[in-house]
Amino acid sequence: MDYKNLDTKSLNQLLINSIGELQQQGLVDDYFRHCHSLKEENGPFFFVELIPVFLADARKVVNEMAKAIDQSLVDYNQMYVHCIKLKGSAACIGACRLRNACTYMSQAIDDKSRDRCCLALNDIKQEYKYLQNPLESIVKQLGPNATIIEMMKS
Repeated sequence: MDYKNLDTKSLNQLLINSIGELQQQGLVDDYFRHCHSLKEENGPFFFVELIPVFLADARKVVNEMAKAIDQSLVDYNQMYVHCIKLKGSAACIGACRLRNACTYMSQAIDDKSRDRCCLALNDIKQEYKYLQNPLESIVKQLGPNATIIEMMKS
């Protein structure tokens, strides 16, 4: 579909439909829809610009968690900081399954269990991947230009 030829109303409806699909899949909750509504106050591209920032930050935190777990002595305090950052970001944008995976990680950190942290990290990575493709698709459909897409990949 050539999204460049769609008017603003049609693009917005397409986005609302995409958000509905993500909610039906359980990947996002009402906060995601709320983030979309913030575009009215913060400019038309606020929501589309928010998504790649979230994805890039989340990917960075997940990589930091992976590095921390791979250390011979796991710094559970640092793991907790990473976990809270990711959980907060996920909660703010409405990525409920990713947020829930972070809750499991937090419990594993509290127990100081490397094995459970590894399992929780795998869950987090999986939830991130489930969320990444549809969010990138939204940005590709509605993004004002290709620089946003490139920012997601860096």
